[in-house]
Amino acid sequence: MALENDSLLQAANYVDGEMSAEERAEFELQMQADAELREYVAQYREANTALRRFLVPDSNAEALKQTLGSLNQQYFKPEAKVVSFGNYSRWLSAVAAVLILGIIVFNPFRRGLYEEYNTATTMSVAERGDGAETNLEKAAAFYNNKEFTKAEGLLAKEYTADTKNSLIAYYYALTLIEDKQEAKAREILQQLYNGESAFKYDAAYYVGLSYVKQKDNANAKVWLQKVAAGTSNYQKARELLGKL
Repeated sequence: MALENDSLLQAANYVDGEMSAEERAEFELQMQADAELREYVAQYREANTALRRFLVPDSNAEALKQTLGSLNQQYFKPEAKVVSFGNYSRWLSAVAAVLILGIIVFNPFRRGLYEEYNTATTMSVAERGDGAETNLEKAAAFYNNKEFTKAEGLLAKEYTADTKNSLIAYYYALTLIEDKQEAKAREILQQLYNGESAFKYDAAYYVGLSYVKQKDNANAKVWLQKVAAGTSNYQKARELLGKL
């Protein structure tokens, strides 16, 4: 979180023109290689512009200042001071920074690149039709309900019993990624990629995503570039590469 705070502070100083020419040039070079930093700058600029549009100082602000002054004299000690309305622009910048800090840093529902580009959100299996629910069907139900730890337990048993089943291997690996076992997941996905199953390029895509989840952009790029044109995740892979 400290790094995000630093990035936000840099973005605010850049937008507010509080960097030297040398600092500005260096920051612009950083932005070229850091999509998240570019996003901070864009969102800070947007918040700052919106605040200036809707909170332009007018006669009402001056009236409020006078009212606060009179209340201060009536109800508080003489040495107490009302906050000045002088540095209006800096106040707006501070408010914008707080808003972006709340949205970007502290928002627990903020979607990262992994969540945004996670395409395997559901798991489908063929139903037997005899009324008896298999472990694979149970796992699919847990997976689709985002109960990945429960799905992982069932898929681990199925994978151990049949390591050649590419569907089981693929979804087992995906539950491992969700359960922060990326390295183990990559071993399974790389086996799928080296084989000839229908999940070959989906496996490459998710090896890349597993690195994105760990903010290892260098290895993520290597694997995302392996996703072949014409396959289901090719466009997503190219789009994601442009953001890394």
